[in-house]
Amino acid sequence: MDSAPIIMRLGSYGLRKLMAEDANAKYLKWISDPEVNAYLTVGKFPCTLEDLSQYVARFDSSTTGVAFAIVHHQDRDKHVGNVTLNAINWISGTADIGLMIGDKKHARPECAHAVLSLIIPYAFDVLGLRRLYMGILEGNIACLEGARRLNMVEEGRWREHSLVYGEYQDELWFGSIKSQRDSLSFWREP
Repeated sequence: MDSAPIIMRLGSYGLRKLMAEDANAKYLKWISDPEVNAYLTVGKFPCTLEDLSQYVARFDSSTTGVAFAIVHHQDRDKHVGNVTLNAINWISGTADIGLMIGDKKHARPECAHAVLSLIIPYAFDVLGLRRLYMGILEGNIACLEGARRLNMVEEGRWREHSLVYGEYQDELWFGSIKSQRDSLSFWREP
């Protein structure tokens, strides 16, 4: 079990603060794995443990971003990925959601749906944000299906935005507005 307390849990998944000790060999392996990072903006260039440490540390003093480790209860609350709120605009009340499921056995729509079902109410109710958005490459099936199961609104498409496995993929943009949260279908334990 990781040492920071789990602050949110839904079914088998939970969120806790992303900590300095999370910048470890396991995390570096995720970032360096082409299967994990193919549909992400990270991992395209060589990364070191020092790079990861700096990335994690920047959230400690950030006023425009928060980062959580995704943990899985049935795996003794092992770190399986990260979810972030980036580019927080406190005036407009907006933020960009980032989601990386590093442990491949959890790269499923159920994990993405559960994590989004945790981070969105946190952003709305704890941080007081009013609008969230996220870009998802069309080949990232787990995240696409997670957003769709939640009933996030598909707001746009950037055609041929990113090169993945030698082909350009569209990036789909999803959004959620606090005033329309009743239309969201949050994950519920079966």
